[in-house]
Amino acid sequence: MLRYRDLERRTWGDEQTGRLADWFYADDAELNLNIVGMPPNGAALNSPANPTIFGADELFYVLEGTMVQSNPVTGEVYVVKPGEALFFRKDTWHFQWNYSNSQLRMLEFFQPAPKAGTGGSYARSQPPLAGPPKQGQDDLLGNWPMARDLTRDKTVWMIHEHDILWRMEGTVRGREILVGILASTEHLTAGKMSFLGGQRSCDYVHNGEKIVFVESGNLHVEFPGTKKWVELDAFDGVRIPAGVKHSFYNMSADPATCLFSVATDYLPGCVG
Repeated sequence: MLRYRDLERRTWGDEQTGRLADWFYADDAELNLNIVGMPPNGAALNSPANPTIFGADELFYVLEGTMVQSNPVTGEVYVVKPGEALFFRKDTWHFQWNYSNSQLRMLEFFQPAPKAGTGGSYARSQPPLAGPPKQGQDDLLGNWPMARDLTRDKTVWMIHEHDILWRMEGTVRGREILVGILASTEHLTAGKMSFLGGQRSCDYVHNGEKIVFVESGNLHVEFPGTKKWVELDAFDGVRIPAGVKHSFYNMSADPATCLFSVATDYLPGCVG
């Protein structure tokens, strides 16, 4: 069980890069998941002690506030609002800002985990950012929106609702669950699940470790054959070892949503 009130809290950054607050659901060599908090008009930029380039696939899912992210090498700039996500692969420079008058909080998926050697020590071993940062794509000025559909090399992918890889998982009538895959690579699969009032899922099992984060509502996670279950409120989580069978049950009349990460193999997935 990972109760929000009991999570380990840390700070990251420095005066040059920006100071952030972190709430950790998992932080070991196998799995990492945390909430990143940024104050209004805050930022996460770059300094010799804290360069923002890592050796992992990263996905940021915005819970509250508005996040602006740029790649200072390519000039790509993205605006991410609550319920949207942004994904990029290893060795991608990224600057971030809180462009809202409230706290920015983002769920950060980071695999392979920093304690596997992909975090701060990896970042400090990379060549420093060359030249002044690009904060826009100047080559598109004078040719927009005409150039919008041209094929271009991208380093970052925005994930709106229409960009999600949707799946209906389950074989028993009434227990089919809507699952949206936000990103899936050789290092992680991250997604979200939506539950109607009173909806129960079939059984799940994965070949990798799984962590579940409840975004809204009240959700029960059951472990078939053990007579055990856990009850999760918003911002609570649970970590499930590889190979452990589990299912979900929304006992409330209100909808519930959760996000999850599996490292590394999502399949077999739903086995009900």
